[in-house]
Amino acid sequence: MCIGEPMLQLNAVTRGPLRYVTYFERHVAGAEANVAVAVAKLGHTSALVARVGEDEFGWCIYNFLRGEGVDVRWVKFDPDAPTAVYFIQRGYPDPWSSRVVYYRKGSAGSRLSPDDMQAESLKGAKFIHVTGITPAISDTAREAVKKAVLLAKDLGIKVSFDTNIRPQLWRSTNEASSVLRWFLERADLVFTDTKDADILIGESDPKSIIDKLLVSFEAELVVLKLGAEGAIAVTDNNRVRVEAPQMPVEDPIGAGDALAGAMLASLLDGLDVGEALKRAVIAGSLAVTTRGDVESQPDIKAIKELRSIYNL
Repeated sequence: MCIGEPMLQLNAVTRGPLRYVTYFERHVAGAEANVAVAVAKLGHTSALVARVGEDEFGWCIYNFLRGEGVDVRWVKFDPDAPTAVYFIQRGYPDPWSSRVVYYRKGSAGSRLSPDDMQAESLKGAKFIHVTGITPAISDTAREAVKKAVLLAKDLGIKVSFDTNIRPQLWRSTNEASSVLRWFLERADLVFTDTKDADILIGESDPKSIIDKLLVSFEAELVVLKLGAEGAIAVTDNNRVRVEAPQMPVEDPIGAGDALAGAMLASLLDGLDVGEALKRAVIAGSLAVTTRGDVESQPDIKAIKELRSIYNL
């Protein structure tokens, strides 16, 4: 079960500043929705608790997620607020990265509230997956995610938390840290990177990050995302590093979500941490090869083929 705001993404067809872009591709995205799609593509059931506008973009998102196999019964249509939209600026000013420009203030997703999060929606779930994005978009959304975490704890469901700090959504990094540490303290699985960890726990060295999250925050599993260098996964008795295969980069947005979704699906398959991380790194690597966050997320057949090609 994922909790968060799905959005309509308008991805620049050409590279460079958005002021010069004429054509955009429409995609469906949003961190939590991306993870739900990734899990579904790898053969498991997934669902999303969310709000979208009762508008054409909301229906686009709803129908797309349903078509990808995500359970959308907990996605509500809001007649009084629009579906969020965001733009992707590719290759500028850094030619190797993309930038996000949000138009989501006052969106339907920001009106998510604790009333939208019911224990019934968690029936049968093995994991809930939340991120540091939803707590940033409104006070009510923050309380909805907190309620989801507390319900999961009461029901014995594992909590997966991707730190996913988006500075443009916070008044300051201090605010982000003070809010998101609450989730770190209750997460069983933590996905993060060195930049987020520096903000949240004052550590940027990989070993120090992992040690602090395992010991001080008592996470069962820490996955440290290293971008083009792959990822590290650590438990109390296992540490694995997987290098990422080199891929042609079209748009890196969404790679971390593909990795997290594949990791969760692999754990549901009963794989050990090392095998799960290999699948996850391949999924994250493949996601960067096209515009759109989920279009290149792999199914199990594609993962097996790429593991053979890259000897992973």
